[in-house]
Formats: sequence, structure tokens, C-alpha cells
Amino acid sequence: MTKATGQGTRPSSAEQGAATRKAILTATAALIGEVGWGQVTMRAIAARAGVPHGAISYHFQGKDDLLRQAAIAGTLQALAEPLAMAQAAGDVREMFEGTLGWFAGGGLEDPSVALLLETVRQSSRDPSLREPLATEMRRFRAALTELVRRDQEQGAITADPPASGTATVVAALLDGLLLHLILDPELDLQGAAEAVRTLLRGG
Repeated sequence: MTKATGQGTRPSSAEQGAATRKAILTATAALIGEVGWGQVTMRAIAARAGVPHGAISYHFQGKDDLLRQAAIAGTLQALAEPLAMAQAAGDVREMFEGTLGWFAGGGLEDPSVALLLETVRQSSRDPSLREPLATEMRRFRAALTELVRRDQEQGAITADPPASGTATVVAALLDGLLLHLILDPELDLQGAAEAVRTLLRGG
């Protein structure tokens, strides 16, 4: 709720607090991706967010709490895109081609990719960080499973394994391509993509 003044409207204290908190989380997520989890400092966060150092302590219970919340929020936001793509796709091929288009269109340069990699690495040591990400990955595999099942019913995928198993393999293939492209930008993406298309056809 905003308060009216003679010079217009002024954000309430709750709105100002929410805006400050959001700025801190956004700045922290960006820094995690840029400098790495262990190199982020409270001073750098405050400077990046444009807030007093004390504002961080007011909104968060220490550096670990802040990094965890920022990483989860930023990574879930990044993972929401492939989930939405899988839920909206008409079949596995459409979802796969959309992902390839994202790769080819410079998606790997998105700052969210660096944040995702840092968060995954850190989550191997922090169960409270890992579980929210695992939950989102399960949702993605569930959406992909529905696409596989639909393709099997229509004969587009002729392989016999359970839909859930095929969905897990397709998800792993996409994740693997992502990793290989990060490490080797000269990878023949089209050649790899055609191999996956053949596998999806049951070849």
C-alpha cells in the first residue's frame, strides 16, 4: 500500500523493505555467478545492490542464509524456463528443438547459467540448497515424461522403455550437451543433435 502525499504517492515501509530485499537477492545472485560462491563478500553485495551494509543484516540471517536464498531464487527462476517449454511443447521433438535453438542463440552466455553451475556445485555439500533444485528437476522430468508418453501413443517414439526412463535419458542428454558446449564452444552441435533425433525415433 502506498501513502498519498501532496507531491504524489510514496512507497510504504513494507514496499520499501520488499524492494530492498529483492535488490539484495538480485545482487547476490549476480555476484555468485560472476566471482564464485566463496568469493562473494557482504561489502560487494551492498555496493552492487546500492544499499547500506546494515540493510543486509536486517533482512537476512548472515551471509550463508543470504547466499542460499539468492541462489535458490535465481536458479529456480532459470529452471522455470525449460519447465515452461516442456509443459507447452506438443511433443518431445518440439521441446528438444526449442532447447537447441536456445543453445544456438547464445543462451549459454546468460548469467543464469554461471549461477546454476555454482549452485549445483555448492548443493553437493548443502542438502537444504539441493532439495529445492531437485524438486524443480523432478517437475521438469514429469513434464517431459508426459511428452514421451504422448509420443509413444502416437508412434512418434517407437522405443519400448518406460516413458519416465526415456524422459530421464533425454533430460540427461540435454544437460550433457549443455556441459560439453560450456567446456568446448566448438562442439559440432548439429551432429550431436541429429544423433539425438535418431535415438528419439528409436533408431
